[in-house]
Amino acid sequence: PAAPAYPANPAAPAYPAAPGAPVGAVAYPQQNSTNAIVAFVLSILSWVVCPLIPAIVALVFASSADKEIRASGGRMDGRGLVTAAKIISWINVGVSAAVIVFFAFILLMAVLTQ
Repeated sequence: PAAPAYPANPAAPAYPAAPGAPVGAVAYPQQNSTNAIVAFVLSILSWVVCPLIPAIVALVFASSADKEIRASGGRMDGRGLVTAAKIISWINVGVSAAVIVFFAFILLMAVLTQ
């Protein structure tokens, strides 16, 4: 005799099963990497608080989050946050470097013209 067919559980999440998961396995939503969130927050704060140091720390956290996401086998997400944190931080580092070079040039011109 065939097994009775049970109706689908409407309360169960409608997430796709992970590739290679056993039949009947419960699929859970992906979680954002904590390092990705920290990197993104630091990259935003680097424009508000102190320009250079939080941007560099954000790049370190973004790199760590990228490795963590790749090693998770699909359980973790946050690639968008990592990408945004890297872009924002590199722009901040570039702008900070340009400002430092500009003021160094102005200081050099002031010293040479005296």
